[in-house]
Amino acid sequence: MAPAYSAEDVWRTCYNRVLKDEIQPLTYNTWFAKAVPFYADDQVFGLAVPNNVVRDFIVPYKSIIESALKQVTHILYRLQVIVRPDGTVPEPVAETDRETSNGVSLQRGQLNPEYTFDSFIVGSNNEFAHATCVSVASMKNPRNNNPLFIYGGSGLGKTHLLHAIGNRVSLDYPVKRVVYVQSEQFVNELIACIQNNDYTSFREDYRFADMLLIDDIQFIEGKERMQVEFFHTFNMLYESGKNVVLTCDKQPQNLTSLEERLRTRLMSGLTADIGPPDYETRLAILGKLQQALQTSVSEEIIEYIATNITNNVRELEGAFKTIHALYALGTDVTLDRAKHVLRNLIQPGAMRPLTCDFIMEVVGNYYGVSVDDIKSRKRSQNIVMPRRIDMYLCRNKLNLTYEEIGDAFGGKNHATVLHACDKMNEDLETDFDIREALEKVEARLQ
Repeated sequence: MAPAYSAEDVWRTCYNRVLKDEIQPLTYNTWFAKAVPFYADDQVFGLAVPNNVVRDFIVPYKSIIESALKQVTHILYRLQVIVRPDGTVPEPVAETDRETSNGVSLQRGQLNPEYTFDSFIVGSNNEFAHATCVSVASMKNPRNNNPLFIYGGSGLGKTHLLHAIGNRVSLDYPVKRVVYVQSEQFVNELIACIQNNDYTSFREDYRFADMLLIDDIQFIEGKERMQVEFFHTFNMLYESGKNVVLTCDKQPQNLTSLEERLRTRLMSGLTADIGPPDYETRLAILGKLQQALQTSVSEEIIEYIATNITNNVRELEGAFKTIHALYALGTDVTLDRAKHVLRNLIQPGAMRPLTCDFIMEVVGNYYGVSVDDIKSRKRSQNIVMPRRIDMYLCRNKLNLTYEEIGDAFGGKNHATVLHACDKMNEDLETDFDIREALEKVEARLQ
């Protein structure tokens, strides 16, 4: 049963009682004032926003907003933020009514209409991942590149590509059933099924998809029941020639908490890496943002942001949005003013020196293992290879002796380090994958 009060009343009361003490007036007026409350039942509270930039700014406040809604209404709402570029407010749609006229369910999760291939900036760091996603979205030869596994650090564009696939398929093949879900939602839905002892609708939702898109698959690590359910879902889709695309923050072979049979399934298709953007790509991203927001930021400020934020597209966009907010308020934005405003995000001169610890950290992030594991005496393959690359780089980048490297790696003897470096030299002669991994790690060190 829907509540007796309107979404507008709830939102207004929510701000007056709670949010005005949680969110700065400048932040609220710049971003939150553009959100239009359009729906409130006994579970979901909907906000419509004009573009993806506003949505990306509001979504990190999701837990704060949901807490405020609960304080005001005593209802545990799930917040939905939907982009409507044309300014129209969407009609509220019940979960069970999201079907086309011919009865084919198109989406389980909400695809962001602004996450398209056209709005994705392609650079050397992501061109292979982009090309494979475009190929998968064409729905030609669906068994090729299946499953597609996209991995990389946070804020580099994995989710954008996942939504772009869903949007392209929904546009070109409107009768195809596209199912997009974040793995956290997947887990929560399964928990509800276990509690109700009813798996029918859950399995029908996922196992009859033409295209299954799962974001952040690493969250099913350590969840045995979830892995069993996902394994059978994956097998049914794969055997029937349906596409599965997953994103993750590490390579599939480094998902060590997954069942072996599931990990090998994920490794059986195509794996594509997304790395940090190079300088030219960062400039292109900022240029695209300028166009979208119709803001004329000075070239020297653009170059300052592109030079100092190198590893995360989301942080790059966040810095630009901050400058855009100043322009929107009519502030005279000089380079010095920009540096002051961005001082908590950008710290010039804080580039870390190249050390063994820094190399281990970068390599560990690339392979999804911890520095403690690299320094340990563990001999599993997912640890041995990063450790070998680490020792090789410490030898060739820092010119350290084998004894010095051994000490830095938890007291390894010099023979161990020598063997690791010799083995790396051999592998670099014959193994393309290792050469490619080394090149990507060296790019991240820079």
